[in-house]
Amino acid sequence: MTALAYESFHLGRRTMRRWLRVPANWISTIFFPLIQLVIFSQLYQQITELPAFGPEENYLAYLAPGQVAFAAFFAVSWAGFGLIIESRNGYLDKLRALPIQRWSILVGEMVPLFFQAAGMSGVVLIVSVLLGARIETGVPGFLMILLLSGLFGLSFAGISFIPALLTRSEQATSTLSLVLFPVVFMSTAFVPEAMMPGWMQVVNDWNPITFLIEAIRPLMSSGFDWSAIGRALVAIGIIGLVLQAGTIWAFRRLANQ
Repeated sequence: MTALAYESFHLGRRTMRRWLRVPANWISTIFFPLIQLVIFSQLYQQITELPAFGPEENYLAYLAPGQVAFAAFFAVSWAGFGLIIESRNGYLDKLRALPIQRWSILVGEMVPLFFQAAGMSGVVLIVSVLLGARIETGVPGFLMILLLSGLFGLSFAGISFIPALLTRSEQATSTLSLVLFPVVFMSTAFVPEAMMPGWMQVVNDWNPITFLIEAIRPLMSSGFDWSAIGRALVAIGIIGLVLQAGTIWAFRRLANQ
């Protein structure tokens, strides 16, 4: 095992323990998607009767993939807060003074986010099944959904890390996450694209969350749609490339101070 992998592993394990130690971290992540899943699936169950809705007859089955994607999004939306706390209490400065590779600090913060996003999405997915949704692709489909959710969370984490590293401010970091919050709703999480106004369809066509949802939906309702999975992976890759490049730049800027 290389020094970078060894150091990143132990720092990542600490990051995961820090996240699990505070129940509010994971409760707040799954609370909102679960509330939407339970309430909206009952409140709007007749919406599938509208002609524009499409062939899906069970609104719970339509709604569940969007809430799984929401869980992955929420799992990393405030991921940068940990670095802000570590910087404020002096722990980050202690790490920088140790004879370890500085990149292991960032890797140790980032890699656990894959498991956090996948885990939170898995909880919402299991609750969906308990409520009556089905995963037609079985265990392989379940694992594919977790993989896609984890990769999405890892790629999207830069949206929190960049302002956290640049400003070291909880207010600035949370503000950016809240600004992007409406984008989550401008997706096919709740209704098909045909039921959206024209301007929202344009946003939806470029919305990375939509690509994730449209890859998960067939895995639950019909089978493996490799073209949808491929499009989701491309979207995840592009978002990850842009945001992780920004994160690396911001971390290098902080490390050189």
